[in-house]
Amino acid sequence: MKKIVLLFTLLFIAYIAKAQDYLISAGGTVTACAENFYDGGGYGGDYGANENYIMTFHSNSANPSLTHLRFGFNAFDIEPGDTLIAYDGSSISANVLGKYNNNNLPPAYIFATINNLSGDLTFQFKSNGSFNSPGWWASFVCTPACQEINSLYHPTLTVPAPDDSNYIDICIGDPITFAARGSGPAFPQSGLNYLQDSTNCTFLWDFGDGTTATGQIVTHTYTVVRGYDVALTITDMRGCVNSNYLGGRVRISKTPFAQINPLQDICSSADTTYVTLGYNSSSIVVVEPISSQQSASQIFDSTMFIPDGPNCPQQCYNTFVTFMAFAPNATITNVNDILSICVNMEHSFTGDLGFRIICPNGQNVQLDPNIHSGGAYMGQPYGGGSHDMYDNGCDPANNPYGSGWTYCWSQIYPQHGTLDQLSNGGGTIDSTNTVNHTNYITPNNSLAGLIGCPLNGTWNIEICDDYGIDNGYIFWWELNLDPSLLPVTWGYQVPIDTIFWGGSFFSIINDSTIMIIPDSGGIFPYTVTVIDVFGCSYDTTLYVQVVQTPDVDLGPDTTLCGNNLSYTLDAGVADQYWWSTGNTTQSQPVTDDGIFIVHVANLSSISNTQCWAFDTVTIKVLEQPAIVDLGPDICSTVPITLDAGNNTGPFQYNWSTNQHTQTIVVSTSGNYSVSVAEEFGYNCETTDNIYVTILPEPTIDIGEDTSICSFNYMGLRVTDINNYLDQFSYSYLWATDPVSNIHGQNTRNVEMGCLTPGLEYTISVTVTGCTSVGDTRKVISKNCELELYNIITPNGDSQNDVFKVKGIENFPNSNMKIYNRWGKKIYESDNYGADDSNLWDGGNEADGVYFYVLTVNYGDFWDCVEVLNYHGTVTLFR
Repeated sequence: MKKIVLLFTLLFIAYIAKAQDYLISAGGTVTACAENFYDGGGYGGDYGANENYIMTFHSNSANPSLTHLRFGFNAFDIEPGDTLIAYDGSSISANVLGKYNNNNLPPAYIFATINNLSGDLTFQFKSNGSFNSPGWWASFVCTPACQEINSLYHPTLTVPAPDDSNYIDICIGDPITFAARGSGPAFPQSGLNYLQDSTNCTFLWDFGDGTTATGQIVTHTYTVVRGYDVALTITDMRGCVNSNYLGGRVRISKTPFAQINPLQDICSSADTTYVTLGYNSSSIVVVEPISSQQSASQIFDSTMFIPDGPNCPQQCYNTFVTFMAFAPNATITNVNDILSICVNMEHSFTGDLGFRIICPNGQNVQLDPNIHSGGAYMGQPYGGGSHDMYDNGCDPANNPYGSGWTYCWSQIYPQHGTLDQLSNGGGTIDSTNTVNHTNYITPNNSLAGLIGCPLNGTWNIEICDDYGIDNGYIFWWELNLDPSLLPVTWGYQVPIDTIFWGGSFFSIINDSTIMIIPDSGGIFPYTVTVIDVFGCSYDTTLYVQVVQTPDVDLGPDTTLCGNNLSYTLDAGVADQYWWSTGNTTQSQPVTDDGIFIVHVANLSSISNTQCWAFDTVTIKVLEQPAIVDLGPDICSTVPITLDAGNNTGPFQYNWSTNQHTQTIVVSTSGNYSVSVAEEFGYNCETTDNIYVTILPEPTIDIGEDTSICSFNYMGLRVTDINNYLDQFSYSYLWATDPVSNIHGQNTRNVEMGCLTPGLEYTISVTVTGCTSVGDTRKVISKNCELELYNIITPNGDSQNDVFKVKGIENFPNSNMKIYNRWGKKIYESDNYGADDSNLWDGGNEADGVYFYVLTVNYGDFWDCVEVLNYHGTVTLFR
């Protein structure tokens, strides 16, 4: 038949049965309504080579309003080198509506435009000399003069919005709101002769799944994952319909998760495992890309038991396949539309069986009747046939299945007889080779009995076993229709766009693989979420049983002290224990030296997984030494010997001086300690310490007897001939009689001053180290006074040439100022009398009386008395 490439027009269906056929090869003008229009080959034939035919169509409707013609193409197959041209008028001089072939398919309808007053349509067909094709089949009716109507999605009210190719992509279960434009581009000629808008037009939606709805805005939910062609027919108040296809398609996604392979139990902190997501069946999370292909073949893929007929409650069994990919209302029009009907099954004694194919409207054809003769097998029954007998009852659980072979009925591929003919005798009927197309079975009744059956809908194969003893299984069956019946062959695949992982203790290797590294036990969920290119999100969760690896820690290698031990090793909490001593409990007492090894295990509550850990510890027992006593702290003027005692046994000595003998000699002060042990570093040691002070006895001296002015001071320092005082730390105590300012001081150096004039002081010091020594001296306190002269005669005779102050040497840093009689200072010295060079000799001053002011600091550093000023006159006479 003609290749169906366009949607079938519902308005034409009522006319098909009684329509007259017109072939373009007849030429001329046809005055008619509601007829069929074919290429020169007619229905079922191809057009010829080098054709050039013209045919004009004119309305003969008795209804004066039905002046115009409209053509709808039900089938169209014209080679690209050939062309069908449509003209909007009564001849080929009219405007060209379109030029069509398989590279440029005609629209849903071709109609005479409203500007075409004749309402006629003219067609011209031209073919070249090669590759002739089936041509076309169109139906035409008479209609009123129609304004243009365009079937278009509303761009904002359609939810989800279609893409640029008019595809709507959704997730399974999501509703779609289909909305059509009700003005504007939908009715570009509205108002030319009459008004068109959504208020005076009807909108018929065909969702492609066998359901329809009316209304400008409708909502629909698809229940099967596949691709759907969506059609919209808009009819205005004159009965005029849209000339274009909506071209809408729906693509549906569903979860891609096909299988979750279980993960093995693992041990915490010891094992790692990988979770992979992929298309390979070896992946942990197996995904299958969601895809759909409009197909002319449908398969029932599920095993079904065919028990022994008369001895079981049911004799006939039905399995179903459903088609929705064909054009609406398309039917079987030729026996060759059915390529084959295949079953994959096993059954002993084929004569028990009958097969019948039933189409969606109930029409049916007997493929093989129940003739109750013929002992050949189909496939390989379990046990060679002896187990396919009624003796095993009607329950499939008691009837193991064998191996299925494929058998196909067809009237177009090479056949080797009916099933009745092939089942005569014994053996196994040879299967059909569906690759090389051999060994097909001839149907008992012609498949022409299915002409008129709807292509879309549910088809049914019925298998009856009404004869005793044998049974079998059907594993699948398939109905294969001619793919050229499909209006358009298209498909899609929904790739995965993004993968997210959720859970704990994992790191991402790549977007499809994670590595689980658990550090604790438990059952951990891991969720993988995939988002496909349609934006659909799907997730699944798998669980990993993690057995807690035992945490066994016997501690560091340990040295124990003494022979009376009370020490136990603890292997921690676990399910099982194996000690090197043979012990199988958690604790292991220690009574002697040795290396102790323990293996511990935790067991999975789900599988046989055992998670092991072990630890090793070395225990050493040392002898504890006796008490060590270095005695009390000691002070000595000479080096002394320290003794750690003579401990019997394999003991060692470790002094703080880094010496390792029983005794040591110390000559310096300090804290000394000793440790005695069999081996050091194991806390099995006996220790003691002592503070030793070594201070030699000095020979001291604080100086000879002397005298000083009572208001002056003198420094005192303790010295010794051996310089011990410079090397060691001693204590000092000064005393004076009578008491002076240094009495009771405790430093090596003191300064004595502010003495009482005329007294003799006995000074003593005691120096104490480990012993005490002393020394004494005397100091007499003198009463020192000043005597000032009142005349100088600087005449060079070395007699009274300068202004002298007798006793000034006892008052260093005294200040002298000389003033003339008018009060002008003519001389000043801050250390008067320190030597003769700074004594006043009158200078260049004239003879006369001058005034002096002498400021004397009694006691100097000690400030024993206040500063005194001496005032007077001195006469200069040369």
